[in-house]
Amino acid sequence: MNRRRNYYERESKVPIFIAGAVVIVIIIGLFVLLFNGERKYKEYNSYDENTKQYGTVEHYEKENDHFYVSFYYPKLKEKNLNKIIKESNNSYLKSQRKKKDQKDILYLDYSCKKIYKQYIVVKLDYKRVSENKKKTDQLKYIMTYDCKTNQLLTLKDCLHGKYGDLLNSMGIGEFNKDSTSIEVGKKSFTYYSDQKLKNKIVVNYEQNKDYIKLANKNIPSNAPLDVKAPKLMKVDPKKKMVAITLDDGPHKTLTERAMAAFEKYNGRATFFELGRNMEIYPNIVKEVYERGHELASHTYSHAQLTKLDPVTLDAEISRTQEACFKASGTEPTLIRPPYGAKNDNVKNAFHSYGLNMILWDGDTEDWRYSKKPDGSQTVCNNIIADAKAKSGDGNIILIHDIHENSIAGLEMALDQLSKEGYQFVTVSDLIKYKGHSEYR
Repeated sequence: MNRRRNYYERESKVPIFIAGAVVIVIIIGLFVLLFNGERKYKEYNSYDENTKQYGTVEHYEKENDHFYVSFYYPKLKEKNLNKIIKESNNSYLKSQRKKKDQKDILYLDYSCKKIYKQYIVVKLDYKRVSENKKKTDQLKYIMTYDCKTNQLLTLKDCLHGKYGDLLNSMGIGEFNKDSTSIEVGKKSFTYYSDQKLKNKIVVNYEQNKDYIKLANKNIPSNAPLDVKAPKLMKVDPKKKMVAITLDDGPHKTLTERAMAAFEKYNGRATFFELGRNMEIYPNIVKEVYERGHELASHTYSHAQLTKLDPVTLDAEISRTQEACFKASGTEPTLIRPPYGAKNDNVKNAFHSYGLNMILWDGDTEDWRYSKKPDGSQTVCNNIIADAKAKSGDGNIILIHDIHENSIAGLEMALDQLSKEGYQFVTVSDLIKYKGHSEYR
């Protein structure tokens, strides 16, 4: 009886022993695979610590049949910049095509530093490497984030005036003013004109002070340092829009009243201002910008540009650009020629400053009613009629912010149009959302 029980006990222990051995083999196998995997991708599970001067390091790792992904990227307190970096990573991953019978490595390392407590410079270096270590692809991005505006810097954010002449003298014939391939440094900034970051120019701040637009106390520039970021409106692309533009200001009292009228309905306007008035009322120019309205040029002295020689024509533009820059730290990108007078010489002069010419869909002729007792009501009626003309959506209307009757009529018109569902937007926003030509 005891011998039989011992026999069954020995028999029952065999499967347990086998099962235990199998588990051990599996564990050892997994360990070997894991060890080999870690050894295989070891060089892609490290990063250069010397280039991480700002923020903390985040690591994204993923493996499937086609890719092993190892991305090191910064995590910053600037949420908008985190979003930009994440979008860049996702865009790169989506752009990588799978290759049959091949498993590639996608690797990202980066550098990040902060300059003068305002600018964050980020370099992203993407690599695609085959398992036999032959590099098949490399893509680099560089960007500078301005903590004051919470946006990436573009070339046009770094330079002002006729900076095309400066770039041409430095060997750059063609350039993209909206390019974000900018690296801000302590003594200069670098503009990269290709994605491989090989073609570049270095712009020294001190040597090019008159062109530098960056506003920081440590950077030589004529830019004012006390300008706040603009309070922009939120535009609903599905709602009706009208861009009401105001010429010939700024006025010592009426420009402020006009701004308040638009802001009452969460709207904004475009002010086509004269350079000579900007010089008289720089604080109003600054306020127009900070409150989220659009500053535009109406030339310096309201001269008829088609009758001017090239030197005088250039001065009408340049003096206005400079007056606006000194007051607000920004320059107009839009210009309206006085009386709508234009020819090829005028258009070419505008183009040399990167200015887009804006005319109008509806002219209220408000100046005709500036002295009449019932003039404000007529101006109101004309604004409403011009807003509803054509399709009734997307018109540019001309009035002036130098006449009392014009502003009184504007206040009445805005009240009526807002009840009918209109948004009051800048010309640039109108073009952006309604797709109109910039040349009216």
